[in-house]
Amino acid sequence: MTRQQFISILESRLAALPPDERRELIQDVESHFIFGLQNGRTEEEIARELGDPFEIARDALSGGYIEDIGLPSAARKKPTSIGKIAACTGLVFCGMIAYPLIAALWSFGIAVATLVLACLVSPALVLVEYIINGSFYPAKLFLSVSLVGVGILLVYGARSIFRWLSCLTRGYSSWNVRVMKGSDMR
Repeated sequence: MTRQQFISILESRLAALPPDERRELIQDVESHFIFGLQNGRTEEEIARELGDPFEIARDALSGGYIEDIGLPSAARKKPTSIGKIAACTGLVFCGMIAYPLIAALWSFGIAVATLVLACLVSPALVLVEYIINGSFYPAKLFLSVSLVGVGILLVYGARSIFRWLSCLTRGYSSWNVRVMKGSDMR
């Protein structure tokens, strides 16, 4: 059986699963194929190693699927409560490093956003200075106009930084939730 046949059988049989679970299972199967092909095995060998796609779909629909596709149903074990406690304890220690690092990265992002804002409002600040002090320096006006240009360029960088930070934060949080639920304990 080829990779495409194997995956199409799984996709058709797993239609009743929620989309996230179905996508995760299909990605796991595809990663087995990719890894096996990189190690010089054929698609047929990999499909035999994975087992019957109908049985995998049946196990997934009955709730018996747990991350290890290549293992027979009897060899799959759900994490025990002691394992979950150990995983949560590990998450606490991991969080002692990760949360301050994430907070520092967010602080950097906020600093960049503040810099962008200061660059963009610099002409208004020159105007406020003129109103308060009554003195006008053309060099300050030209500098503030150039800072607006720099600020416009930095907007794109700040946008990318915030996208990356939010993706990192969501990814770390969802990983914590998966570990606490016991679905990502390997």
